[in-house]
Amino acid sequence: MAGHCLIVGAGPGLGLSLARRFGARGMAVGLVARRAAALDEYVDQLRGEGLAVEAAAADVADRTALKHALQILMDHQGTPDILIYNAFHRAEGLASRMAVDDMLESVRINAGGAVNAVQLVLPGMRAAGKGTILITGGGAAIDPWPALAPLGVGKAALRNFALNLAEELKPEGIHVATVTICDHIAPGTRFDPDRIARVYTDLADEPRGAWRAEVIYR
Repeated sequence: MAGHCLIVGAGPGLGLSLARRFGARGMAVGLVARRAAALDEYVDQLRGEGLAVEAAAADVADRTALKHALQILMDHQGTPDILIYNAFHRAEGLASRMAVDDMLESVRINAGGAVNAVQLVLPGMRAAGKGTILITGGGAAIDPWPALAPLGVGKAALRNFALNLAEELKPEGIHVATVTICDHIAPGTRFDPDRIARVYTDLADEPRGAWRAEVIYR
């Protein structure tokens, strides 16, 4: 598989596993994250493994900054064949006590960043008449995690966005799916990032008639 995979919200766990998995298929990989220093480390590590990787820093919830970062990567690598939204904002608090600002910040990053990334990349996919958008969701969207109520609100908004987007874009030849991960990602467990990353390549490989909009990973 050749082409370009863009990972918005790259991190040292699932983000790097996704970069390795799609990069090993011969895809150029673009990484976006908030911290430039961390991105430099990821790029050095992945290039040392022989992968074609570039990166640009941006806050995913800052549409102007994200647009600039994505444009840099698309100027070098072209419109992505696969967009992965993997940004995550952990927000703690009980539902009865959580601050409204904490809840809104969770929605702003966990869901709003996805809206920004998709809307900035989508024109190129629509022009090509194809593309894949994969979104990292969380189990708090569907199961109560009382201590993480603001996170659950943000992830529920993200899940609803992804499922609506999947229905909207299917007739246009663009596959949208969310991977709802129902526990904490941890190496050496069922929730090992390398193991979860295989779900994303499985979704990317699905033929159009068998597209799934969600995988609930328990």
